[in-house]
Amino acid sequence: MKFDFDTPIERDKSDSIKWKLLHKKFGYEDLLPLWVADMDFAIAPPIQAAIARRNQHP
Repeated sequence: MKFDFDTPIERDKSDSIKWKLLHKKFGYEDLLPLWVADMDFAIAPPIQAAIARRNQHP
């Protein structure tokens, strides 16, 4: 399976803590916060499908 890791997802206006607190914590806004648990990539289609299937279960 091939997945697109080249298209960035703009999360800086999404109420994400890592983006919202960037300037407050470091004093700069042009930094790239590299948190492991909060990736700025779209969710892979098989994962989206699995979550959608699970949401259908009562």
